[in-house]
Amino acid sequence: MSACIRSLFVFVVSASLTLGCGRERLTTSQAPEAGDRFGQPAGKLALNGMMRAVVVATVSDGDAPVSGATVEFSRSVSGQPASFEWSGSTNVRGQAYVDIAGAGVTGYYRARAMRDGSEIGSWLSIPVNSGYQSSVELPIGDKVSATGAIALTSGGLPAKIAIGVAVPLTGPQNVYGVPAMEGFELAREEINSSSKLGGASIEFIVEDTEGTIDAATAAFNKLINEDRVSVILGPGISTVGAEVFPIAQENEVLAFSSTSTAVGLSAIGDYIFRSGLNVGTLVPGAVRDLQESLRFSRVATMVDDADVYSKSLDEALSNALVEGEVEILSRETFATGDTSFADQLNNIKELNPHALFVSCLASEMIQIMVQAREVGIPSNIPIIIPEMTMDEVAAAGDAAERVISITSWATNASTPGNQTFIESYMAANETEPGPWAALSYASLYILSDAIADAGSTNASAIKDAMAATRDVDTILGRFSFNDDGDAVYDPIVLIVRDGAFELFE
Repeated sequence: MSACIRSLFVFVVSASLTLGCGRERLTTSQAPEAGDRFGQPAGKLALNGMMRAVVVATVSDGDAPVSGATVEFSRSVSGQPASFEWSGSTNVRGQAYVDIAGAGVTGYYRARAMRDGSEIGSWLSIPVNSGYQSSVELPIGDKVSATGAIALTSGGLPAKIAIGVAVPLTGPQNVYGVPAMEGFELAREEINSSSKLGGASIEFIVEDTEGTIDAATAAFNKLINEDRVSVILGPGISTVGAEVFPIAQENEVLAFSSTSTAVGLSAIGDYIFRSGLNVGTLVPGAVRDLQESLRFSRVATMVDDADVYSKSLDEALSNALVEGEVEILSRETFATGDTSFADQLNNIKELNPHALFVSCLASEMIQIMVQAREVGIPSNIPIIIPEMTMDEVAAAGDAAERVISITSWATNASTPGNQTFIESYMAANETEPGPWAALSYASLYILSDAIADAGSTNASAIKDAMAATRDVDTILGRFSFNDDGDAVYDPIVLIVRDGAFELFE
């Protein structure tokens, strides 16, 4: 009995770990180095009647991360062979998430890294505390280094969940990024005030992409390599997304965009998701409905031929029009940043189409509406501009009257929780929300559901939970992801009357 008491005393003083008699004795020399940062042992975390800890283990060989290895953990128990009951696979950054559950989790562990059936590294005296997520460095050929520990909540998640946000907060594309940030923030406040994540709270690490590829690339690399987030919300427009989504995919970090909708971007990889309807989903049904209502048989189109989203939208519109046996009289092109559209609009006026379809970003939308009226295109020729918001309507003034938009969300939609969202948003921001705020608000709720379902901040686990999202009630309607990670729900057609959007009947 006295030996047992002495053993327990050594364990508590040298390792801050509560161990029972009959387990391997640990001397002070086996304990973590004095500089290691570990929290004090938590009380028992009851998950399905078991104790639980999470270890985020990073395997490296020199300065290079070791990917594609299996990291296995075993309790260090005197006189017993290593069992290696718990394991995880390293991602491209060398990180493995190992979930350790059972009775009496707290203690010292040994670990090994395996590849192709062979051991490539092994480590001893790894401290694990029940109720904590611990981070450890496992350098091949060297001793383990413990870098920190975070208490787990009753739901088994870290108390603080860091999520990267990379959106354009400055520059010409901030018309997408600023409302997106407002939507994210409103959802974060609500989620953190609820029990959705079992007591865990979301913290944002925000980077301004400035609407450029270079700034977005730098933002994604910082969030992935320095901040080590497992999820990034963003970026803004599709032209930028086409360049930075591959960075997230290659690093096995989940990227979730609420504002990029060009066709094909989610198919870049299984870590890429989007909540806005891609234009290939948004357009076809709406064009059929509009053709039936407006009875157009000959139309003209205008497209920003320098923008990924606009070209993708134009292609989706053209395909839908051809399928409906509508004649496209002219396809007029321009480039992002152009300010004069008189030549293109005069050409269209001379052709006298039944309707005009426009594919472009916000600033060009405004000028096209204004200049279309200036050159004399009459209001009885419908102008149809998908994904237009009230910001563009207000900026165009009377020129926006009777313009039609196809969109993912509207203030007058009768979707679950929509009016409550609008009231909360207006209380926080003193203005009515637009679609980018709504899409972003819905996105964080969808993401938090996936994190809760996964019970983990591991990007792979969250990715699998996101992919399984089907028929969830959101302010966007009944929401699902398809096999590519693109959103599926019903689009909405709106028309401007007296300076405001109405549902198009």
